[in-house]
Amino acid sequence: MDIKKEQEIIKQLQKCQRNWDYSKTIPEEHIEHFLWIAQNAPSKQWQGFYDVYYFKDRKVIEEFYKWTWGSTHTKKPPATWRNPQMNANFYMLFVAKHTYPLYNCYNDGTDAKPEEGFMWDNAHTHIGLTLGLIMKAAGDLGYHTGCNKSNGMGPDYDYQWEKRMGIYQDVLDGKKKLTFGIGIGYPQKDRARNQIDDYELAIGAANAHNMTLYKEGRDPVKNHKWRKTKIVDVRTANDKEIDPYGNVHNIPKIPYIKIQSHFPREIKCIEVK
Repeated sequence: MDIKKEQEIIKQLQKCQRNWDYSKTIPEEHIEHFLWIAQNAPSKQWQGFYDVYYFKDRKVIEEFYKWTWGSTHTKKPPATWRNPQMNANFYMLFVAKHTYPLYNCYNDGTDAKPEEGFMWDNAHTHIGLTLGLIMKAAGDLGYHTGCNKSNGMGPDYDYQWEKRMGIYQDVLDGKKKLTFGIGIGYPQKDRARNQIDDYELAIGAANAHNMTLYKEGRDPVKNHKWRKTKIVDVRTANDKEIDPYGNVHNIPKIPYIKIQSHFPREIKCIEVK
């Protein structure tokens, strides 16, 4: 093994890609490999904690991309972009689901219920493990990647993703949950990875939870207060725009996503003796 080369790939995977070259197509052989990893990654007691929904048709990806708001631009005043990591050449979405345990049980020996919190913890753990393996495989093949969690979010979202995917009722019943996704593809050459092709900015909310363009009161399902927002096109917007709460926003003329990978990150590796 070339350890130095392996580390260079990991360094590349640290850099989330936000723009993509759609003139290129990922070979079907590579797509099948990513799906194979998703189906064959190790899991606790070999249980299937998730399903994978994958997207390779450009029109379908763009249809879903409309509902990926949640990449914070500023917190004060609050503003957010869509998440262009999802708008890649190829996209995989992990949906956590109820799974009936083989050996997961309570201390009296009865089977654990699939809706238990620790069963969802297991699902998230193995989704993360599998995402890492897929990212590494994509890096080995020379692709750039963008993981994200802003799936099915935006102003007045009404479960468009879940309905389109055919899992709406299971989600309402608490049997399935949208979790993490990964975009895989080719970066645009000679362009910063955090510059994006989406010129719409939502002002008034820093993330996409309970965003609305017009509603009053509270979300009838989660009982959260609606957060009003206003969507502006940065190409035609004024240099300063006012959101529904009276906050003044300095509008960028070039859309970009803020990045943090250049900041130091403290993760200690401590030997236990």
